[in-house]
Amino acid sequence: MNALKQTILYIFLIMGVAFTSCEDLDDLNTDPTRMQQANPGVFLNPVLYNVSSYNWERYNSFTFHLMQGIVTTNSTGGLGWYYMTDAAGDGTWSTYYRWLNNIKEMEEQAEELNEPNYEAIAKVLKSWLYQILVEGFGDVPMAEAIRGDEKIFTPAFDSQIDIYRTILQELDSANLLFDETQGLRYNPEGELLYHTETPASGATSAGIVKWRKFANSLKLRVLLRVLDVNGLNAKAEIMKLINDPVAYPLFESNDEAALLPVTGVYPLEAPMTRPQDFTSYKALSEFFIDHLKEWNDPRLPIFAQQTTNDGVKSYFGWPSGYNTVPSFNGSLPNQGIVKAPMKLALMTYAEVEFIKAELAQKSIISSDAASHYRKAVEAAITQWGAIVPEGYFDNSETKYDNSLERIMIQKYYALFFCDYQQWFEYNRTGMPEMPVGEGVPTGNVMPRRFKYPSTLQRTNLANYQKAKESMGGDDFNLKLIWQK
Repeated sequence: MNALKQTILYIFLIMGVAFTSCEDLDDLNTDPTRMQQANPGVFLNPVLYNVSSYNWERYNSFTFHLMQGIVTTNSTGGLGWYYMTDAAGDGTWSTYYRWLNNIKEMEEQAEELNEPNYEAIAKVLKSWLYQILVEGFGDVPMAEAIRGDEKIFTPAFDSQIDIYRTILQELDSANLLFDETQGLRYNPEGELLYHTETPASGATSAGIVKWRKFANSLKLRVLLRVLDVNGLNAKAEIMKLINDPVAYPLFESNDEAALLPVTGVYPLEAPMTRPQDFTSYKALSEFFIDHLKEWNDPRLPIFAQQTTNDGVKSYFGWPSGYNTVPSFNGSLPNQGIVKAPMKLALMTYAEVEFIKAELAQKSIISSDAASHYRKAVEAAITQWGAIVPEGYFDNSETKYDNSLERIMIQKYYALFFCDYQQWFEYNRTGMPEMPVGEGVPTGNVMPRRFKYPSTLQRTNLANYQKAKESMGGDDFNLKLIWQK
């Protein structure tokens, strides 16, 4: 396929989500963008851009509200009051399975053309999406999913433990498949995430090295999530990763993190095309603002705008879950963080260090928790282009105090605009402690999962009912196997 055809298909694939995001959930088994005579490179950039953009939007419209970072100023009935609609997860289900179709095609083309790096990347991307699906819903179709070409139109749901087991196996396979002496020959201008180039003879591809680190860092995230789940041997697998950095390299800097650069030049536009929508009828929460103020954190002016109350110009957060509309001005989020050029987070280096800090705090690994905590916080700050102030860790509220709570409140900010990860981490640990405002009705609590899309009761009823029976129901507060 020549460069012109690749460019046309690339733009076509990117536009596909905009025109099909509200279509029927039959995307689970059909591929609206599948093309004949494709090569694996054609699928890579559209998957990276579209899924990362979608995840950014879901943080903005869902996680930001649910995790008490932002408060709506014109309504008291939303996620900030722990109300969740039955359809809250529908878009995630349909969007992810749509792009999993393309990842499957990419992997099949890679196998056919003997392209191990593309095959490995497909496994990483597939694991990334299934990790979010299983943690958002619980049991989901995996083994029989996206197999409409084999006449499987009503796929069975896999159990959570089987899905995790498969994810871990896929990431192990990817780690072994990566060939650092080769590049990605079907993306001669470099793919979007790491701009991987083909190395000179005898040299190493920096991009493939980073992709391999992404695979193992993602595995570390998954292992932490299932740390206390029987049957997955998570602690032993963690020790393998930590004790053998040559065989299992992990992120070691922000430069290696999975942060997708968005230029703002078509077709790589910012997920939010109207920055004014980012601040419309919103104020940052007291919870979100006050920690950053207390820490004298340099991210505060990056994330928030100052406002004036009683002649004082400063940062003011609105109370979460309010009952009576506050009578003072709340700080708006900073529109600068939604404008290109920007980076979309798949997984950060800070998260890896926070994971190590927690493992050390729990004496699962022998390294120093305080050192990992400090590296994590510094990475989370510098990722946004800020400089860590001298004496930042002298503050009694930022200095490591040997507690998991201290790790998790800083990790909350490190996961800013990273899909649903704040929500998942809260449901794993119960941290940080979330405010419950006066206007939150009795009985409204943090949801544990999405409900399954209602269309499954029309298109895949028998397997939906089996999944519901296996899970013990299909409601928001159903406890998943890894949750606290």
